[in-house]
Amino acid sequence: MKQALRVLLIVILLGAALATVLPVHALTPYTTWAMGPGGRLFLTQDAYIPIAEVDLPVAAPEDMFLAPDGTLYLADTGNGRILKLRNLEVIGELGKGTLKSPTGVTVDADGVVYVADAGNEAVAIFEPDGALRRTFGRPSEPLFGKRRQFLPRKLAVDARRNLYVVSEGSVDGLALMNTEGNFIGYFAANTAEMSLKMILQRLFLTREQLEQFVKTEAASPSNVAIDRRGLVYTITAGTARERSLRKFTINGRNLFHNVYGSSTFRDVQVSDEGLLLAVDANGQIYEYDLNGTLLFKFGAPDRGEQRLGTLSNPTAIERAGDNLYVLDKDKNAIVVFQVTDFARRVHDGVRLYMEGLYTEAQPYFEDVLKYNGLFIMAYQAIADAHYKRGDYAQALSTYRYAEDRNGYSQAFWELRNAALQRHLANAMIGACGLWIAVSALGRLQRRHRWFDPLRRQISALRRVRPVDDFVFLFRFIKQPADSFYYIKAKQRGSLAFAFVLYGWIVVVRIASLYLTSFIFNPYANPTDIRVEVEAAYVVIALVLWNIANYLVSTISDGEGRLRDVVIGTAYSLFPYALFALPIALISNALTLNEVFLYEFATGMVWFWVGLMLFLMVKEIHNYTLSETVRNILITLFTMTMFLLTGYILYVLFDQLFEFISAIVQEVGLRG
Repeated sequence: MKQALRVLLIVILLGAALATVLPVHALTPYTTWAMGPGGRLFLTQDAYIPIAEVDLPVAAPEDMFLAPDGTLYLADTGNGRILKLRNLEVIGELGKGTLKSPTGVTVDADGVVYVADAGNEAVAIFEPDGALRRTFGRPSEPLFGKRRQFLPRKLAVDARRNLYVVSEGSVDGLALMNTEGNFIGYFAANTAEMSLKMILQRLFLTREQLEQFVKTEAASPSNVAIDRRGLVYTITAGTARERSLRKFTINGRNLFHNVYGSSTFRDVQVSDEGLLLAVDANGQIYEYDLNGTLLFKFGAPDRGEQRLGTLSNPTAIERAGDNLYVLDKDKNAIVVFQVTDFARRVHDGVRLYMEGLYTEAQPYFEDVLKYNGLFIMAYQAIADAHYKRGDYAQALSTYRYAEDRNGYSQAFWELRNAALQRHLANAMIGACGLWIAVSALGRLQRRHRWFDPLRRQISALRRVRPVDDFVFLFRFIKQPADSFYYIKAKQRGSLAFAFVLYGWIVVVRIASLYLTSFIFNPYANPTDIRVEVEAAYVVIALVLWNIANYLVSTISDGEGRLRDVVIGTAYSLFPYALFALPIALISNALTLNEVFLYEFATGMVWFWVGLMLFLMVKEIHNYTLSETVRNILITLFTMTMFLLTGYILYVLFDQLFEFISAIVQEVGLRG
């Protein structure tokens, strides 16, 4: 008994000693994601951990701004004032009795405070000491619009003291004003989005109906921020997540396209270190570099468990050194997040990378890859560093990992240029020598007839039906109209060889995906190619075309049989089977500078195939030109209906299967 107590005492003492030595971290209530290969998110180490939740004497706060001097200004919307905080402690207030419902606040380099007072539908400007300098409401300039309302919700100020005001419902973008309240113009307008429903409505509704039901006005920005270079960032709630975050140049051109975002963004903040933050209504925090590359996504909504780090109704976000401040409207509190060592390494690398110091940033990103080998931006930065040093071979392989086709093309161009300089002369000499040898061999052949026995043997092989079918392919592409007659007359071509051709086409399609250069390949990684899916696409398209075209022709006086359609379609696809692989191989010698050559060659092959199919329908079914066009259009429509019917049946049977499974499980539980 004494021995057991002694062992227990030792274990307790060791545990206490270890607790004082080893760092203890509470588990974060969320997971952190980073952008990886294929544009997909992958789990990564925590970028930020929650360390505090500071309750504040506020009511429904809407906004906050960290001034250059470290003072945090907070829009206490419910109490009609602006609070000043230092180290998250209240040190003063301004606007009490003047402001009604402030929803936006910003501060310039001189400490002047600008407030969007939604309650008064005005903008208020305060001196650094809190004295009211000026208020102004709706602009009187005709350019603003006679019927436009001025409902300021958020605002930002640039180095020239121009105000960018988010006016609720303004479809023309941000209202650009000076500190006197004069309207300068609109800036950073969103573009209207047309859905399929709207397009169909425009096709079939009258003008009166369109005026009543269809509105295609652009969405109004919901928040704004400005970086140290004067570039404007906006978020637009309710739009597609790829277009919700935008970055505008001074002349109003959007630099962000298809940036991974959220349709419920609430606030955006940009730091001097080249980092961009955004928070959405679901408590998710997004961190980007200034190029719009997503670095981290983390956070979780508070579902009543009151865990540190969850958010109920976030309305604003700010960066204070290594910490993030997130304002929660429902909690009347600021949730503080602290950066981890892993994220700090990423930030240090991003800061150098954004400044163009690629070589200096490389060690940081190499360390990042030791912890997360799927961090796509690290490969991008390392590849740029290799390229800048002139190590084009290493840059080429790293750009491949980064899935950067532009960078890969530039590195390949440098390598190809060096190879051409070394070997072009020898290659030209070899080509000339080969041409001379072939010419000499041709002259000798015409004199001595060495190859005549071989030619006779080849001619004898043509009596074998598969060989004759293969030879017929080359006559077919030279004289397609006459060749379709031989197919109808059963003199040339066969179903067996047609199915061989279809198999050849499937193989060529899959092989071309593997052999096409990374620059032009739709798949960034060969492992992403799903062979069975690609093969199924080709087979389904061929089956639908043959069945639909035959069915349509039977009800529109077509003369072709199903056999004729199947064989004719197979032979019509021969240009693709013949040239797709050579084009794929040649693409490996091209860069984006020669993209025209690749697209032209590919386009010509598909044009050739389309022309052959057109002639097939015309000759097999004995149609006129107009009848052929009508038949092809109806065939394509029929294929679409087949696909739609198949999808509907799939959904119905899937629901039926789930229903039956649920019944079986219920019976099993009750039994």
